[in-house]
Amino acid sequence: MRVISSVRLIASLLKDLKAMSTKERAEFYQAKCEYYQGIVELSLLVACLTTIFFIYSDYMINGSIIPTLIPRLSILAFIAIFFGVTHKNSNSRVMVFMDFFLGHGMVIAASWTAYNLVDNSNSITGIIIVNLLWLVIGFVSTPTDTIINGVVFIVEIFITNLFNHYTNYELILALEIPCIIGIMLVHYILTAFYLDHYRVSKQLEQAMMTDPLTQVYNRHLLEKIVSDDVITDASLTEPIAVAMLDIDDFKKINDENGHYTGDVTLFYLGQKLTKHMRKDDYVIRYGGEEFVIIFRDCDIDTATSRMEELRSDIERSKDSPIPFTISIGISSYTGNYTDTLKNVDKALYDAKNSGKNKVVAKFE
Repeated sequence: MRVISSVRLIASLLKDLKAMSTKERAEFYQAKCEYYQGIVELSLLVACLTTIFFIYSDYMINGSIIPTLIPRLSILAFIAIFFGVTHKNSNSRVMVFMDFFLGHGMVIAASWTAYNLVDNSNSITGIIIVNLLWLVIGFVSTPTDTIINGVVFIVEIFITNLFNHYTNYELILALEIPCIIGIMLVHYILTAFYLDHYRVSKQLEQAMMTDPLTQVYNRHLLEKIVSDDVITDASLTEPIAVAMLDIDDFKKINDENGHYTGDVTLFYLGQKLTKHMRKDDYVIRYGGEEFVIIFRDCDIDTATSRMEELRSDIERSKDSPIPFTISIGISSYTGNYTDTLKNVDKALYDAKNSGKNKVVAKFE
């Protein structure tokens, strides 16, 4: 049955989510928030503004809008705080917190309004409708957030009952508790299915950033980690060193041995680079036979030493498709990616014009 298959799939996805490292889960929930935040934010704004028009129903109950006018308009203060905070801080955890803040702002405004109504018997309808907000916010939150929010909402109902004395308080709780449990389950399902989408997106992103011949990154990676000439990838802790290398006399290799041998040589170099670099370093095929390496937490002396090991390994290699050598230029990251690349390119130029098959470092 389709339902049984779906349950098995969800259980498998949640198991995979649990098996993720703390860092991987954080990246997953951040991506989930970034993907859905726009629609969640818009939905909350529409819901908040809609509650102001409930002033007409207040008039029908009280015969006047004066007692509930300020409580209804108080939601505007919550909206202002929401946009004030989220405009200055776009961190995913802050965004989720402020989404819940705005949702609870609606609860507070509605409870204040109910306090000023001569008949609050319709409060049960409003409280149940609020669950739609929690359902929407669940698109950006974690299941743990939903559980905590459910507990907070039940406490809010208890506290507001001390002032509002809901005529159907027991019925509200009897309906609300199953709703909260149902929302928790739905959020686990949403999280599981987003994990499936997230994996496909990551695979597509990886494919777009991977050079099909050498199996290292291509220049699309730079669009992700460099913004306004600044390396923005938080995982690249300083000091950062940048190197550029290319195959000496690569045109001659193609002309004398054919392009197939040239392609195999590029693939071989890509494998060597992957082997010599650390997992957190970036190896990028920059174009043709040129490669750029970005070293994380590595000073220029260490980077030069590691590149010399690579150069020597290539020169002495017995299993290469054809004997070849490489020239390498290195520079430390200056804080400006374009300037750094110019320094690296100059160092590579010096290596080429001083005999090739060597490593040249440009010190600032």
